[in-house]
Amino acid sequence: MRRTLWAMALAGLALTGCGPTREVREQGAWLADRADWLAAHPEWSVSGRLGLSDGERGGSLAFDWAADGQTHRVHLRTLAGGQQWRLEFGPDGARLTGTDLEPRLDPDPDRLVREATGWPIPVRWMTRWLVGMPAPERARLAFAPDGTLEALAVDDWSLDFRRFSVPPGYTVLMPARIEARLPPYRIRAALTGWSFERRDLPASGRVPSDEPLYFAPPARFLSEPLRSGAAR
Repeated sequence: MRRTLWAMALAGLALTGCGPTREVREQGAWLADRADWLAAHPEWSVSGRLGLSDGERGGSLAFDWAADGQTHRVHLRTLAGGQQWRLEFGPDGARLTGTDLEPRLDPDPDRLVREATGWPIPVRWMTRWLVGMPAPERARLAFAPDGTLEALAVDDWSLDFRRFSVPPGYTVLMPARIEARLPPYRIRAALTGWSFERRDLPASGRVPSDEPLYFAPPARFLSEPLRSGAAR
């Protein structure tokens, strides 16, 4: 009898896993909910860390990102060395200031960030990737078994949404871990502190998480054809 009870308990653990499972929904349903939420909450902010690698060297940046519709304000800082940059950009162009750097203007925020940091960070697309939305529209999508957006590919970039979670105090499912690849470059983002109210960026700040950033192997399905088209 005791063995039977233990077997039943182990079977229950195998079915339920270590924590609560997410509801399985139709592909694109989670995406549609998030799109509706973002339409109703155009102001959002998040903090995090970027782990960067080109296969031979690596680096880390902490960041705070605040958005108000199409206007974005980003504070980047190195974890060692004390370098900091502030980027503001929108439909009318971008402005970058930083440590030992004269203010720079450019229509392309990606170019400004690459010239300042030395890393090809796709800032324009990250305005959508960070909030778990596909960009650009021509991106090919893949979905996880529970219906969440799992990966996308566009041009030479591929992106994995490694983890989603519901931020404290909210009901919307948001990304917590993202990995982007443009061979030989790899960028891993750890996100925390989601807010959907106006927030001023701090003058300086601590690293939001002590969890190490590791470079996981690409998702297996990225070597397979991705589903074409954008979900709702």
